[in-house]
Amino acid sequence: MKKEYAVITIVSLLGLLFMYAAVVKAMDYGLFLADMSKSPLLVKYDKQLLGPGVLGIEFLIVALLSFAATRKSGLFLSFFAMLLFTLYLSTLYFFYTNIPCSCGGILGKMSYPAHIAFNAGFTLLAATGVLLYKTNNAK
Repeated sequence: MKKEYAVITIVSLLGLLFMYAAVVKAMDYGLFLADMSKSPLLVKYDKQLLGPGVLGIEFLIVALLSFAATRKSGLFLSFFAMLLFTLYLSTLYFFYTNIPCSCGGILGKMSYPAHIAFNAGFTLLAATGVLLYKTNNAK
């Protein structure tokens, strides 16, 4: 029973995070695309495809986490997305200078070290959710 509550809490936190991140980006989509275009790691990619792709994945994660039948997939996708975002921010922080964060809202106001720590924490939270979900729902 404790595992079930832990999974529900983790799913709720991840759902809130991804919904918040997606809505903030969508509300100021032009700024989101402009900030993304300043990233040296994304120069090769078409922002008109990458922008909707990022938002689509964030909203997809929220949808997957919302239903019991797709929750496991949502937890796995949350983990991989958070891991990717954490590695992306870490690479920018350690190897480049003066790179704006395209996260927006409260997350965009964090320093890079704080944002990396925040993302790493949510990456671990998602990994914990995957592990607890697998053991809680194993048959």
